Amino acid sequence: MDQLLAIVPHFPSIHESADGQANYLTQIIPKMAEVASIQIVALRFGSQASDEEGPGWRVLRVEPPEPLADVFELYLPNHLGPAISALHKAALETAANGEQGRPIWCHGYETGSIVEALTQRGRRVVAVPHYSVGVETLHDLALGDDPIRKRAFDSPWATSIGKMTPKVLRPMGVRWASRLGSVGRSLPLPTAIQTQFLKLDLERKMVANASQLVAVGPSFESELNAVYPCTQQRSTHVIAGAPTALPTGAWPWPIEPDRFRIAMVGRPTGQKGWDYAVDALGQLRSEHAERIDLVLLGGLGAGNGPYSAYSERVARAYEQLNPHRVENLGACTHEEVLAHLVAADLLLFPSVFEPLGLVLLEAMAAQCCVLSSNAAGPSDLVETPWGVVVDFDDPTTRSDALHHGLCSFIEKERTELRHLGQMASEAAQAHTWAHCASVHLDALFGHGK
Repeated sequence: MDQLLAIVPHFPSIHESADGQANYLTQIIPKMAEVASIQIVALRFGSQASDEEGPGWRVLRVEPPEPLADVFELYLPNHLGPAISALHKAALETAANGEQGRPIWCHGYETGSIVEALTQRGRRVVAVPHYSVGVETLHDLALGDDPIRKRAFDSPWATSIGKMTPKVLRPMGVRWASRLGSVGRSLPLPTAIQTQFLKLDLERKMVANASQLVAVGPSFESELNAVYPCTQQRSTHVIAGAPTALPTGAWPWPIEPDRFRIAMVGRPTGQKGWDYAVDALGQLRSEHAERIDLVLLGGLGAGNGPYSAYSERVARAYEQLNPHRVENLGACTHEEVLAHLVAADLLLFPSVFEPLGLVLLEAMAAQCCVLSSNAAGPSDLVETPWGVVVDFDDPTTRSDALHHGLCSFIEKERTELRHLGQMASEAAQAHTWAHCASVHLDALFGHGK
């Protein structure tokens, strides 16, 4: 059986997986382990076991210099650099002690320095960028482009830098920032900017050195190629799989056929566009708003990561929605998220940028309609008539576009919503974890599985 080493920032126990990147890994690794023996090195969070194994895989969790309660703490400025250094050291030691010919899978920009070091040692390293700091930085520079983002973030540094940088020059600015990342992270700058340079430096090392890159979708691959032209000859893409088994539906209130059930799912970060969605919901006429059940899943208003102030600020706006019926369920297990999608009529997914959006496939499989932005992942997955993709290219029109999309769904009859949900479920069946795993394995071993 083929041997494979995987380096990932976070690999929870299968039953504890709760965020998109972790769900991706805990779904695909068991599938890949059917044909390859996988050794995983990851950071340890909270009370996770240091060593854990399943059929065909085993994970060694590395203790960070300071204990991290959850994955959100990893991205705090005082934690990211030291924790990644600990993962880097353990990854290189594990690679040196194993079979020299086995390929290495590095998941996420966080592994950038590891990709660089292992490639320089002559190892074949396939990087899977699950998120792009370069794309994130482009959107950070746009925080001052419209009043909704400006209020939600209250980030004067990013706003000022963005206003000084014409939109047409921002991609070039991000490329130069990534090249200067190792210098910028050490300059006497505000901590948030130093951290962004560190993240850009890690991403640059990943994209510049990987033997091959597997992006989590075709549109995201195009975004990477545009920000980092050096990746164009070494990248491919794949879309994740949809769940094949779903739990019984769950909802905070009794299911009433005359009420319209909306779910929102995601990390409480600016990427997810929570601020635009609450503005759009607030624009609804009272006769529409009075019919809405809105469930928030993912921890909005809680957490201790770098977006905690944004999260708390936007959570208060949802609390003030009236006459909507709103329940903020906080951070939930993967099973709980799936159960609420089964009960929902609509997934509202207003991500400002999104490489994939695994929850889109989960909502589709759960016979849930989708209203989303035209970010990369939704553009690849969401189709009419069961889904509506709205234009987010102009920040000043985002909430209005979401508002019109909401109205188009709220006005539909229950029988039509059920029919559209069935169509969404049929579309989800085209995406399987078996195919996703085969693309990863082909990139790693150079032959189909």
